[in-house]
Amino acid sequence: MEDRPRRLRLKSRAPAAAEAEPWTVLVVDDDTQVHEMTRIILRDMEFEGRGFRCIAAASAAEAAAHLDRSPDIPVVLLDVVMETPDAGLRLVRRIREEMKNGQIRIILRTGQPGDAPERDVVVGYDINDYKSKTELTAQKLYTALVGALRAWRDIATIARLNTELSSLNASLEQRVTERTRQLEDMVEALGRSKQRAETALARESEAKRQLRQFLSMVSHEFRTPLAIIDSAAQMLEMRAAKADPGSLSRLATIRGGVQRLLGLIDTCLADEQLDSGMMVIHEQSFDPMTMIEVTLAQHRIAAPGHRFQMEGESNLAVWGDPGLIALALNNLIGNAVKYSPEGSEVTVSTRRGGPDNSVILTITDQGIGIPEDDLSGIFERFHRAANARGVSGSGIGLHMVRQIVEMHGGSVSVDSNQGHGSRFTVRLPPPPDDHQIIF
Repeated sequence: MEDRPRRLRLKSRAPAAAEAEPWTVLVVDDDTQVHEMTRIILRDMEFEGRGFRCIAAASAAEAAAHLDRSPDIPVVLLDVVMETPDAGLRLVRRIREEMKNGQIRIILRTGQPGDAPERDVVVGYDINDYKSKTELTAQKLYTALVGALRAWRDIATIARLNTELSSLNASLEQRVTERTRQLEDMVEALGRSKQRAETALARESEAKRQLRQFLSMVSHEFRTPLAIIDSAAQMLEMRAAKADPGSLSRLATIRGGVQRLLGLIDTCLADEQLDSGMMVIHEQSFDPMTMIEVTLAQHRIAAPGHRFQMEGESNLAVWGDPGLIALALNNLIGNAVKYSPEGSEVTVSTRRGGPDNSVILTITDQGIGIPEDDLSGIFERFHRAANARGVSGSGIGLHMVRQIVEMHGGSVSVDSNQGHGSRFTVRLPPPPDDHQIIF
């Protein structure tokens, strides 16, 4: 083996490079001069700022022991003929097959190529380079080592990335498994919730069905005795007008109570039918003024202590079901009377307004008003304002009013000042162009 050229020996190292871990090269040869010469050649060489450190092994067995202790050695310079003519080749098989070390780069360096022909060795053994000792100059040795180190570095990087990827995959699989288990638990919980909801819905539907049956029964069973009571009160009124005028007020109270009870039955039935979607609307064009006059006349009789005023435009046309609109209007006027002190005024006004030429009905009272905190929920079923606890009521009247108005494509709103009264505004659509008003 020739000595290394001078230009390689003169290369100097930076202080940082001197501290870098050197590349380890396992030199396997039974010739001590080969070991010495290899150390001399590599003594001042560098690759990527790192020098070289040689580990000597005089036999294949000794080399195997080194690799058992340090399997991450990047390069081995391996002689073929040592303790046996094929000791080096046997070591190659042991490294690859028994040790399962596919990363280390193996450079065969033989002085007797006739015993191990290059073509046979390259084809039959997993080596990375084949050099004859006679042709392996210092420069060629350096070149062979650099190529081997680059390949080892790339393989080691790939192996490290594969390990990290495997770890990530395992972590991902674990997370997927955990997430899948969580989703399965959620699906199971949702299934239970769905079953509970379906059971509750079935119970609610059954309860509503029974409620409708009860209301229907109440309406049928109560109307006849209430009609009898009202008829009897009317007859007594006619007799009392001549014989006992002082009892007329009490008879009027009886008749008023009968009418309120009938109104409550009608309201409950209508609200339930509206909520269940069973209500059928018979739409037509009509003038609301006549309806307002009739409704106010009824309340003047039922509440003689209040003053009732009607104002606004006449000959207005509304498109809707007169019976349902009358029911909504009666509830709004009834509320105005119920929550206003005796002697106060209830005003119903009408006008036309808005871009769609809607008919606007306004019911204004001078009653107790609605607290600001209750305004947002005043149209909800069973909702009653905090200051209405002392006044009898069901809490379904305004809910029914909103349902009726919205079924007609209109809207209802309220403005109120607690202690000074309320104003309810109902907007109803006008008739289509091809329908005439019915007066």
